[in-house]
Amino acid sequence: MAFPYLTLLIALPLIGTAFCLLFRRQPDECRWFALGSTLAVLVISCWMFSLDPDSNGWLLREDFPWIPSLGARFTLAMDGISLLMVALTGFLQVIAVAISWHQKKHPALFYALLLLLESGILGVFLVTDLLLFYLFWEMMLIPMLFLIGIWGHGERIYAAVKFFLFTLGGSLLMLLAIIGLYLLHGQQSGDYTFALDALRQTDCGAWEAWLYAGFMIGFLVKVPVVPLHTWLPDAHTVAPAAGSLDLAGLLLKTGVFGILRFAFPLFPATAAASLPLIAGLALVGLFWTAWCAYLQTDIKRLIAYSSVSHLGVVMLGLAANDEIALQGAILLMVCHGLTTGAMFAMVSMLRRRTGTRNLAELGGMWNEAPVFSCFFLFFAVASLGLPGLANFSGEILVFVGAFRTMPVFAALAVVGVVFAAAYILRLVQGVLWGERPPGRSWPDLTWREGITLGLLAIGTLWLGLYPAPFLEPLQQPVRLLLTATGGLP
Repeated sequence: MAFPYLTLLIALPLIGTAFCLLFRRQPDECRWFALGSTLAVLVISCWMFSLDPDSNGWLLREDFPWIPSLGARFTLAMDGISLLMVALTGFLQVIAVAISWHQKKHPALFYALLLLLESGILGVFLVTDLLLFYLFWEMMLIPMLFLIGIWGHGERIYAAVKFFLFTLGGSLLMLLAIIGLYLLHGQQSGDYTFALDALRQTDCGAWEAWLYAGFMIGFLVKVPVVPLHTWLPDAHTVAPAAGSLDLAGLLLKTGVFGILRFAFPLFPATAAASLPLIAGLALVGLFWTAWCAYLQTDIKRLIAYSSVSHLGVVMLGLAANDEIALQGAILLMVCHGLTTGAMFAMVSMLRRRTGTRNLAELGGMWNEAPVFSCFFLFFAVASLGLPGLANFSGEILVFVGAFRTMPVFAALAVVGVVFAAAYILRLVQGVLWGERPPGRSWPDLTWREGITLGLLAIGTLWLGLYPAPFLEPLQQPVRLLLTATGGLP
């Protein structure tokens, strides 16, 4: 039997969690346990880029008995889409540990929850058994709830409860849909199973639209799309730096991934009929949240709204039902994870120096902290979509593909770039230039902060200048997905 690399990926953060709890009175050791676990995940995921897919697009598959009486199995599989998501998870969790290196409040528990969150996210990206998927989906909820509720600031309890209620409500609807699909398949075939491949053969009849809606609401809350997005700005505003990085860089991507892996393949006819609605919601989210971002005075809240706006472009790529657009949407998820994650990390660094995130109380950073300012400008224009940097490579593919299938929606989405320019330039002007308010001087980056941002900058440049290594693994799974859902002849 082949070595269970996918199981190892999920187990490594759990092992790190156990060590952090065992050595909870030794915070220095816990930091290194957390960093070692995340680095191991990153190294293994980078090695997996050398693997070749089989005829069904899978790079690796693992299948073990789990709950035979229910027809549930511990089934993991990795294709090019999940490979990119796993690699992004490993990389951003290394950054999350690095920017939280001097965590003083319950450090062992903090790192344990970060690692538990990572394990849940990896499980979502790798499982193909729906009951197991739901287990990992809910597993992501608890660590983030405590990260916001314990280590957040301001109205952290309100934000944590709102996050919990929104995501739990969507998850329960998805659970009902999973149970309904499970029972329908069992009645038709006599085989009660949660396996994705088997459930795709189910004839849902009149229930298909309802089951599809149950899955989609659960996923759209997590993306999130307007009007299901209101929990996200509140959560970002109060979350610790690592929590905001994981929210924007990883948790939002699980919603899009769930649509691609489960909702579209399980219900292809209803999915095809819903594409105009998804495109409409994408445009509403793109423009509405861009306008909301422009009106913000708290820069962390501004970046939170910008995340929802960027995910609108990703959702348009899904709705376009085009190979180029879908590849661009998946690539943009990776790009957005790096650029927005970097922006949230820099907001945390800025607040530690200035004691504020209010644009009216900032200014003059260009003279006070030139290295910090260069990184801030770099990631701001990358988030804006400047050619040669990460976001542009994903966005241009989405727009090109969308123009081929829904030109009106694509043309309107391109106009949204103007809105992005407005709030990003307002952010840059308010933070970097102008006069510094009176008070103490603001120190520049430390060497650890510089290395962290440097790694993110390298990734941003690589994805912007040479995205081919990240697009190549997507070609076969994207074509297979579109063929299965009727998007390609």
